[in-house]
Amino acid sequence: MRYKGIIFDMDGVLIDSEPIYLQEVIDYILDVLKEDVDYLDLKEAMYKIVGSSDKRTYEIMADYLDNKYTPQELRAGLYAMEFNLDYRTIINPHVLNVLPRLKKEGYKLAIASSSSLENIKMVTSQCGIAQYFDCMVSGYDFKESKPDPAIYLETLRRLELKPDEVIAIEDSTYGIQACINANIRVIAKEDHRYNFNQGLADVIVNDILEAYNIIEYWNTK
Repeated sequence: MRYKGIIFDMDGVLIDSEPIYLQEVIDYILDVLKEDVDYLDLKEAMYKIVGSSDKRTYEIMADYLDNKYTPQELRAGLYAMEFNLDYRTIINPHVLNVLPRLKKEGYKLAIASSSSLENIKMVTSQCGIAQYFDCMVSGYDFKESKPDPAIYLETLRRLELKPDEVIAIEDSTYGIQACINANIRVIAKEDHRYNFNQGLADVIVNDILEAYNIIEYWNTK
């Protein structure tokens, strides 16, 4: 096979968590901080956090709130909120079908996510997909997060593969750009909700099954 490894982003690709995380941020600003801001304006402004690193998320929030709070204060406040989510309820279509197919066909599989390793392990465990991945890499372990390619370069190292032997599946502008910066071919899972620039990807697909079909096609060329 020309391509030997598939690297998945997690939020937005394996699970549809982004609208839930986004709503948590909005609720925190409106209901906990009691900020008098327009809901629609706030929602659009917070689109910038989708796919961003943990650090960048709180910098964006602080900037929107005119730095009335530090990023550290916002992070502590949001983390203090009770947040219980059964990730099995938001797993994306065809993930449970495609992952075992790819594994059976001999691909090395990895996750490269801006989420914490603790969260990655929780998601994959709850969804029953942890066993399919050869490695899971968190953006928390790097000084710079996506679109910096560091997380992808480290994932390649752990898989013992070269950039031209791997395909990545991403959704956000940050993630797609990180793949490009790492010289990795990238499939974008289509999402029109957050003003992503997905046109930078090699191809845009509706879902993970279509991504699988593209991977199979590329490996027969």
